[in-house]
Amino acid sequence: MRQLFIDLGNTALKWQVVDNGYLLKQGRALNHIGLDVAFAALEGYSFSTIHVSSVGADDFNVQLTTWAEKNKQPCPTFIASSNEACGVTNGYKDSSQLGVDRWLALIAAHHKYSGMLCIVDSGTALTMDVVTENGRHLGGYIVPGSELMKTSLLANTQKVNVQDLEARGQFGTNTTQAVLFGINQMLQAFVSKKVLDIEAEYQLKVSTILTGGHAQALADSLPMPVYVEEDLVIQGLRLLAEQTV
Repeated sequence: MRQLFIDLGNTALKWQVVDNGYLLKQGRALNHIGLDVAFAALEGYSFSTIHVSSVGADDFNVQLTTWAEKNKQPCPTFIASSNEACGVTNGYKDSSQLGVDRWLALIAAHHKYSGMLCIVDSGTALTMDVVTENGRHLGGYIVPGSELMKTSLLANTQKVNVQDLEARGQFGTNTTQAVLFGINQMLQAFVSKKVLDIEAEYQLKVSTILTGGHAQALADSLPMPVYVEEDLVIQGLRLLAEQTV
């Protein structure tokens, strides 16, 4: 059974082709690229199912459905957050308000790691969710990610110009470094403090799992050991698909 799994985030689209549990091929494309280009490597493939996690606009659903029809593929299944799935209980009063990407990341992390977990998705926004060993989602946080912070700062200042630069170091010695190091320190401090707060409140060791486009950069700056999972959302998508077969 050959399946296509798609994760549409705020910036990029990721996909994986899986055949009877084995990963055959995967790819990534920026959101502004058309689907014919994004899925060019899928030419010649035929899928039994297409499962989708999307936090994009509704018109993406229409575009993907049209692409599937044009290429004689099955109608995509668009996953939504629910009250419970795969042993995880949603902590939101209205489960539909929890982003499906966060929901799937919770499911994947709970199945892959043991104990109390803190799942951090570092992308356009930075989200943090906590799940107990028995799969109870306690809730979480949403703060601006590094790109949103940089965009906000540049939009409201006249003489700050920031070029792309790897944000490593303690003190900025030029404007670009000062902005990027400052943003990195803010995100690092937020994640570190919240993990320590959770450990103190529950008197338990917390395992921290990072995912998202900026996960590795954040991991490199944190003072505690963490796990980096680049495709955590698709891992959750695959688990959910297995449960519904």
